[in-house]
Amino acid sequence: MRTYLGYITISLLVPVLILFIFLSHQEWSLAQSPYHVLDERIPVESIELAQNRYMKAANGKVVSEISTGEKRTYLKLEDIPLFLENLFIVTEDQKSYDHAGVDLSGISRALLINSQNNTIEQGGSTITQQLARNVYLSHDRTYNRKLSELIYAYQIERKKSKPEIMELYLNAIYFSNGAYGIEAASQYYFSKPTGELTKAELAFLAAIPNNPEYYNPLEHFDATKKRQERLLEQMVANGALEQAEYEKLIKSTIKLDLSTPVDLYPDYVTYVHQELKNLVASSEGLDNSLKSTDVAIRKNAEAELDKKVKELFNSGLTIHTALDTKLQTQSKTAVQSKIGVNDIEGALVVIQHHTHELVSLIGGKDYKKNSFNRANQSYRQPGSAIKPLLDYAPYLEETDAGINQLVSGASY
Repeated sequence: MRTYLGYITISLLVPVLILFIFLSHQEWSLAQSPYHVLDERIPVESIELAQNRYMKAANGKVVSEISTGEKRTYLKLEDIPLFLENLFIVTEDQKSYDHAGVDLSGISRALLINSQNNTIEQGGSTITQQLARNVYLSHDRTYNRKLSELIYAYQIERKKSKPEIMELYLNAIYFSNGAYGIEAASQYYFSKPTGELTKAELAFLAAIPNNPEYYNPLEHFDATKKRQERLLEQMVANGALEQAEYEKLIKSTIKLDLSTPVDLYPDYVTYVHQELKNLVASSEGLDNSLKSTDVAIRKNAEAELDKKVKELFNSGLTIHTALDTKLQTQSKTAVQSKIGVNDIEGALVVIQHHTHELVSLIGGKDYKKNSFNRANQSYRQPGSAIKPLLDYAPYLEETDAGINQLVSGASY
């Protein structure tokens, strides 16, 4: 009897076991490794930083810096002084080339200080964490943001080498007054490239990112200078700088030489901007939607166009034009002198006939950027410009005359 019941039990359990194994296999096949989930949720293979955008004339001269809120010129690590790299390592993350994105001792120290003060004053962030914060996250002082920062930092360390992380970091950090990255900061505050800065100037700029508002050199120069000296003291304490050089550097005079954005020839520049926008709309197939009588469709198309144009600008776009700067100046002078100071307005367009290039455009006597451009936005009678189409074109077509043949007006 027991044997009989045993067979029955086994026969019932075997299908259950088979089903269990089948379902377990299915779940196992659907399961994803933590690395796969990270790669899917946090793709960091390509970190693109917005860069400065320029428009150049035919002679290569920059005539306009196209601003979308961030000033940045990307520098390769080999073009950044080693002194600056070492300065950030010593003062921000001494174990940057040893850890996997997170410094547990630094976090522990920060937690201890924060618990004692019942605030979030210190973050213990590594350079990788700071990069993650600047590229992907906010600067909110919350533990949720801090946790996200740790995950992003770990993922960046998995996908990027230490030199790549340092390069991105030095190009991503904020130096106040709209300057992102060391090159933009160098050009803005000292009007020269990073490679020409003195060590004292490099240390002065390195003082800003810790608190860009408080160490804004334009408003708190003395505070920035004091922090520069503290950073150099840390370099000495860690054996990265000799005492004699330290004393020389802190006595070096820091003289700001602020640069101003290039913004010349507004008539021509605004026309090119509009032409670029039209080209993007055409390439993205938005022309019909932008002309739609449905307000919702039109607004969606405009938003999509603005997004595409911004992405294009953020890629570090340089627009090369056929603008003849000398001719543009002469054209402006001609319009202003010929029309005078009365209420009459005018515009002028010059096209190089053998290249068909637009070499000069004047939108009004005293055109201001983004105002009404009479050269391309106003409608007017064609005047004598229509004569070649009405007279000469039919004559050439009917008589097969050559374009260099003389014609007697009395004969026709």
